[in-house]
Formats: sequence, structure tokens, C-alpha cells
Amino acid sequence: MTARRGHYDDDTAFTLADDGATVARIVRTVPAERLRDERFDQWTGLEVIGHVADMADIFAERVRRIATEERPRLASVDQDAIHAERHNNNGEAMTFAKRIQASHAEIVRLLADASTRERIGVHDELGEVDGAFVGAYHAEHAHGHVGDLASRFPPTR
Repeated sequence: MTARRGHYDDDTAFTLADDGATVARIVRTVPAERLRDERFDQWTGLEVIGHVADMADIFAERVRRIATEERPRLASVDQDAIHAERHNNNGEAMTFAKRIQASHAEIVRLLADASTRERIGVHDELGEVDGAFVGAYHAEHAHGHVGDLASRFPPTR
């Protein structure tokens, strides 16, 4: 079976870092009630931030496992089930932002090593994936959400 290979480079790393900083800026400058009230389709702004934090934690753990285990099994996650279980609209925005920054920093740190980018994990649905694929996939997913948040909550200056 051919592994899904990802493209992970400095731009991907900067995207992860920038998105963490963007979320931190949003939670520092936008009142929590506005984050709880502002809707993005079915979720509130705070729920979107919580979702990015949840996925960042999961993907950082996947990259950690790829870096340290031989061909780890990477279980699929049901994002809707996690959303229903976590009740992120009741969470603390700054806690979510700190989790995103920490998980994104961990992904960047681990994938700075080219050998980690090439290591393989086995995903339940996708089959073999390399570390670069896992990091790039999360970066793209998170960036879409953070872009939506940033357009709704732009800097005030």
C-alpha cells in the first residue's frame, strides 16, 4: 500500500504558528459573550475555537506517536461526537487559545525533523499516512476555521 504523502514546509509551520497567534489575539480582544453569541453556521465562535483546540490536541498526539512509535494505529475521530461531548460554548476562550498554541508548537517542533515527516502511521480510514500529511492536513483544516474567525473578528486597529 502506498502511503499518503503530505507536503509540509516552512510555510506550513508558519501557518500553524500564525493561526495560534490569531486565535490568541481574538480571545484577548473579543468579549466572551460575543464569541458565545456569534454564529458560524451551526456553531458559535467559541465552539469553533474549541473545535480547533480539540483537533490540534488530537493531531499533535498523532504526530508525537508517528515520531516515537513504529507504524502507530491512528484512530478516526468523530468531530461531531467530540463537539457534543465537550460543550465548548461553556469553555474558557483563553484556555482554548493556549491549547492551540501548545499543540501547534509541538507539531512544528516534531516536524522540523525531516525524518519525522517521512515516518508512517496507519489511519483507520486513510491507510498509511506520513507525518508530513498529518501535520499539513491539520494546518489546512485549522487555517480554514481560523480564517473564518479572523474575518468575523478582525483586529481593531
